[in-house]
Amino acid sequence: MGLFVLWYLLIGFLLGNGMPHFVFGVAGEVFRSPFGAESSPAVNVAWGLVNFLAATVLLWWRSASRSVSRADVGFLLLGHWLAVAMFGLAIEQFLS
Repeated sequence: MGLFVLWYLLIGFLLGNGMPHFVFGVAGEVFRSPFGAESSPAVNVAWGLVNFLAATVLLWWRSASRSVSRADVGFLLLGHWLAVAMFGLAIEQFLS
């Protein structure tokens, strides 16, 4: 199990992290990104897509090297929900 579950945790986190950036960007709202506290909607759409693309590539790579187990899916979901909880519980900090 070991290192494999960390990959799935990262994949889930990338999926969860990409969503708010993509949604705020598509909605035309300014939102914090790694590129600044007040990143433009275009930057956030791009950052969300980069997260989705990275998650897709990692998932494709990991699932090609071995079959996906229930534990893998569980850690993917855990990573996703950790990212969602981080944004949900501290959304005010991300908006300012």
